[in-house]
Amino acid sequence: MPLHEYEEKKRRQNIDALNESGACHICGSTARNTRGFSHCLDDENSEQQPPRYHYNEMGTSLIPAPQTAPMRSCACFNQSKSDPDYWPYSLRVCEMCIADDCTTGRVRNCGMCGAVACDADCGVEMAECTDNEGWNNMGCLECRRKECFSEIDVFKTATKGPDGRDVPKMTRVCVKCLEQCTPWVRYDFTCRLFKCNTRLVPSDVMERKRFRTFGSSPLNLLPEDGLAAIVDFLPNNDLKSLYLTNSAMCTASERVAQTRVEEFHHEFPTGPLVVGTRKSPFGGHERRWIRCEGTNDFNIRAPEDGQVWVGILHYLEYIAKEAFYLGFQTDGENGDEDAVCRFMKRQDKFQFSQVYIKDGPNSNSPIVPRPEHFNSSADGVSICSSFILITDASVKVPFAVASSEDMVSGRNRFICRLFCPGSGTKNSNRDSLGSYGILCKSTSEAGTESITWAKKLDIMEGLQREDSVFGLDYNTETRELIVHSSRMNRFHSNEYTLPEMEGDLVFGIEFTAKAAGIKGSLMSARRCDEDEWTQFLTYTQNGEPAPAGGPADLLQGGLDMLGLVRQRRREQDGEDNRDERIRARLDDADEAINIGVMRVRNNHVALRMGIRAELAPVMAPLPDAGDNP
Repeated sequence: MPLHEYEEKKRRQNIDALNESGACHICGSTARNTRGFSHCLDDENSEQQPPRYHYNEMGTSLIPAPQTAPMRSCACFNQSKSDPDYWPYSLRVCEMCIADDCTTGRVRNCGMCGAVACDADCGVEMAECTDNEGWNNMGCLECRRKECFSEIDVFKTATKGPDGRDVPKMTRVCVKCLEQCTPWVRYDFTCRLFKCNTRLVPSDVMERKRFRTFGSSPLNLLPEDGLAAIVDFLPNNDLKSLYLTNSAMCTASERVAQTRVEEFHHEFPTGPLVVGTRKSPFGGHERRWIRCEGTNDFNIRAPEDGQVWVGILHYLEYIAKEAFYLGFQTDGENGDEDAVCRFMKRQDKFQFSQVYIKDGPNSNSPIVPRPEHFNSSADGVSICSSFILITDASVKVPFAVASSEDMVSGRNRFICRLFCPGSGTKNSNRDSLGSYGILCKSTSEAGTESITWAKKLDIMEGLQREDSVFGLDYNTETRELIVHSSRMNRFHSNEYTLPEMEGDLVFGIEFTAKAAGIKGSLMSARRCDEDEWTQFLTYTQNGEPAPAGGPADLLQGGLDMLGLVRQRRREQDGEDNRDERIRARLDDADEAINIGVMRVRNNHVALRMGIRAELAPVMAPLPDAGDNP
């Protein structure tokens, strides 16, 4: 039986008369405090309400409607006697009695949403607010043999509301509000006494959540669906910031993030989603590296690939920005921070489809469709939407992939990026990593399909760079092809005119055996409009930031190249010991290289001293912490 057994027995004896009169079960009044109680969810009503008039059969009556106080009822109120869960002692209480009972605890009501219950088995489960954590708690109110909550020291003081007024502390909170307030960290626990299953939660935690969750923003008064619809207007970056504000916005942001991820997670390689750092093979500090392994049988999702959906959305946005070379659109003073978010929401993305291989060992062998592997995870190649990912280093077989759609009439523009981890080092041979261009698919009269390259260009391994970026602009009406690609960290544009060919033209990508044998190689492609193409040309022609860092790094790269040349010449010397003339020439070349290396080193020292002299005024020592700047 609830607290104050005498009052509860009296209420149950008069329950029929109270229900018939529509009065409050606690005070027995029908018009006490007609203005209503100012709850934390209700707007304060300080102005006098005009008299309300009720209607009869003749129209509007001049007699004011009876002033009835706002009432709250429990979940089992007004149930039919034929209901199997019928309980004759349901509860109806006015707002004033709830306000008077705030520090007593006789009325079981949630201090956040305002739900009331007649006993522990009515409606939603309630958790009691208590003073200490679980490891140092003395138990629930009934196990402590306390008559009311005001006998506990923590409830003798009030808390400050959003408007600065003192508000009595809440005594109970329903389980639904508790889960919304603390969705990731559980603060509630069970009473320590034997066979007591009362749930307890620290009062200081709930007081912080009480106003920061429900009283700080008018948006919290909206239903969950309406709040999620408003939050959905935010871009991904703002969604992450909103997630970190408070618990109510955290729940709404998590729901919106889940919807967004589930809309396009099939367009990314599968997990596991790995978040870590890696050291660049060219030296320098460790950099953040987020990647998809592509070995799972399901799409990226929580909690397998991340604890929360907001985090997964943030990681996918990072992958899209790096893979699709969107940094030139988002970075800088005039950068568009929402470009990646809009790109991820696009429905007309570029897609790879058919895979082709050469039917023979020669380079001139015909290209034929590759048979599909019965197990895609064991194939070593993951192709999904705009991505081609090498998941197994044992592939080492060249192959080509074509786009799913033919070239549309007019201009067709593509921006592509090939990333091969560990390539571009000083010991690399600067081999071809692949090819790109335009494929022509035609069908003969006999019904056989033939695939040939209308125009094919190589993707060369870069210098101190692990990725290769290139763009294509093809006009189907004039058959003019503009290629803008990077070679030796410099971008160059070339124009070609394609011959007339019968068949359908599609965009194609080819992997060499070297690129296909590097685990983690990632090819990505996207379509772009005229404005994006113009920004891409302007950004690359003005000089993309050098990945190595500065002149000293480039000079050191030149020294490494000279050393590599000398090593190769010495290897040739060892292979041709019989030819003395070749050996003499190589010795002369080694001597010339030594002289060149010494000159470059001297120039390097002079350059370093000159740079220090120029930066000496700027690199003056900073003032001490106690000095005024």
